[in-house]
Amino acid sequence: MAKFESVDEVHQKRKELSDEYEGKLPEYLENYFDEEENKIRKDEFFRQRHQNKYKYTSEEKGKFIEEQDEKFWEENEFEIVKKKKTVRDEIDLKYEEPLRNEEILEEEVGLSEETKKILIAICEHDLYLFAIRYFAHYLKKPSSKLHTFLYKTIVREFSKSRKKGFKIAVAAPRSNAKTSIVSCIFPLWCIVYNKKNFIIITSDTAGQASDYLSDIKRELEFNALLLRDFPHIIGKGPTWKIDEIITNNHIKILALGTGSKIRGRKFGVYRPDLLIFDDLENSDMVRSESDREFIRFQWFDKDVIHAGGEEGTCTDMLAVGTILGKDALLNAMIDPAQYPDWKGYRFQAVINFSDSDLWGEWENLYKDRFDENRQETALKFFEEHKKEMLKDTEVLWPEGDPYYGLMINKISNFSSFNSEKQNQPLDPSKILILHEELRFENFVTNPRILEILRNPANPRYGALDPSLGKKAGSGDYSCISTIVRDLKTGLLLVIHIDLKRRKVDDQIEAILKSHARFKYTLFTIETNAFQLVVADNLRKISKRQGLYVPIKEIDNFRDKKLRFESIVPLMKDGTIIFDSNLYNTNQQYRLGIEQITTFTGEGDRHDDAFDAVEMSVRIASERQFKRRTKQNR
Repeated sequence: MAKFESVDEVHQKRKELSDEYEGKLPEYLENYFDEEENKIRKDEFFRQRHQNKYKYTSEEKGKFIEEQDEKFWEENEFEIVKKKKTVRDEIDLKYEEPLRNEEILEEEVGLSEETKKILIAICEHDLYLFAIRYFAHYLKKPSSKLHTFLYKTIVREFSKSRKKGFKIAVAAPRSNAKTSIVSCIFPLWCIVYNKKNFIIITSDTAGQASDYLSDIKRELEFNALLLRDFPHIIGKGPTWKIDEIITNNHIKILALGTGSKIRGRKFGVYRPDLLIFDDLENSDMVRSESDREFIRFQWFDKDVIHAGGEEGTCTDMLAVGTILGKDALLNAMIDPAQYPDWKGYRFQAVINFSDSDLWGEWENLYKDRFDENRQETALKFFEEHKKEMLKDTEVLWPEGDPYYGLMINKISNFSSFNSEKQNQPLDPSKILILHEELRFENFVTNPRILEILRNPANPRYGALDPSLGKKAGSGDYSCISTIVRDLKTGLLLVIHIDLKRRKVDDQIEAILKSHARFKYTLFTIETNAFQLVVADNLRKISKRQGLYVPIKEIDNFRDKKLRFESIVPLMKDGTIIFDSNLYNTNQQYRLGIEQITTFTGEGDRHDDAFDAVEMSVRIASERQFKRRTKQNR
């Protein structure tokens, strides 16, 4: 809109638009005109004050102040005095939690007591109505198919005449608001309507479970609508701890971490009658074979399953989470062959993918490192072809997890996307990076690559993953990797992979040849156990031959898979580039790529190339290397 010169112009424009909107302007326009009017009045005030500063003499100003002072005491009978500051012995700052849902109370001022009772009664048998009535501050977007399923399934089970509790496991995509329903709204529904006596909420850590309990406590204390409708229940109960509460209607809620004892717990005469498992496992637990076996076979199968009371009591169990691996407990729980007494459901963020080839073009635009505005370019391309690109697509939660954002997740980390969003961890996805996710360029014909390689200022880094190599023709491989780091862009070019079975002396000779060829800025060697001998011998021989290889020793005590995972993002976003020419013409280079693209971290026979590349990238990173993310590509 045009710039306004006066308040009258603002009023005139407001009136014109108000007529077009039939007397009621949208809120954003009301806010806009209010801001413009305030801005003009503020300018006028300061302009007038500046003029008055030089308009009157000091005598005139003094006289004006005296007149105003006399006028004030003629009209007022008391004096406002600023309270003197006092220094307290202790500074006790307290955060006061605001009440929630007060606006709904205002909207319902005119409702009769009978109507309010009817609403309360209806919500007792409908979890969805209970959620949208009392927890609108959580549910700011329309419900997804997952949310609807949870509401309906829970209500259906509670509506049955039962002698046995339900056991339901739900695999849900990450960031789909499952916790708000399962670990907050659902337990509160059970509390205010006295549906359960002893509730246990379990998560991967006790701290996480306590956070879920904190949300319940806040609602019991500060939800104004709950305070009005359930005054005898709401508020702090007799027990109000971080990990345990007892409500005013004598219901106990306990927060525990995975692995904590559950069987045998009692609350008075009650055994646990509702167990909620929200993300029982984290990535570290799923990755560790010993953790997986303990959680499933020792804790879950022998402790958790037997937590209920005697025959005829209804102990309900609801597990929700994201499947983090094929061997994850949740993946077993939704499999009837492994847990036949459980009902399992799997939800995926993307239900139907697009068949349009335009997504391939979009991906190239999004990954174009040489376009500084590639995200905007890709988004513009999507908006221009949106109809075709979204044709026949279907997602679980369009408003909260749209297709476009999911596709960014997919091209950023395909393995993570399949696990975190699709709940479908591939056995091949135990492979850290697939071949098609690597970035290949022809180092012989690509002019931008050639410019990087020909720049003598760009440092060369090398690394050796040694082998015992008692026999040259058998045993493990040793691998020498060489990378060039472009100081301007941060790109890492893998220019050499020397992968052979060879004796220790031959490994040292190969390093010296590589140094004579590439002139390493720094060369690193793994020195765990016997490998230290390789580093010592290399120093002696290089000194004797006058080559002086700059050696950095590395002790690799960190888990190998974790080390490899640290450079996978650099491979996937194109920071690390491989040579398509060498891949097609050099068998050792090709073998190195095959080792990288088949590594899972679970009993891999050969990982030498991945190890060498990771070490060379690590020493480059330590020398002020800045990662080039997808956003900078």
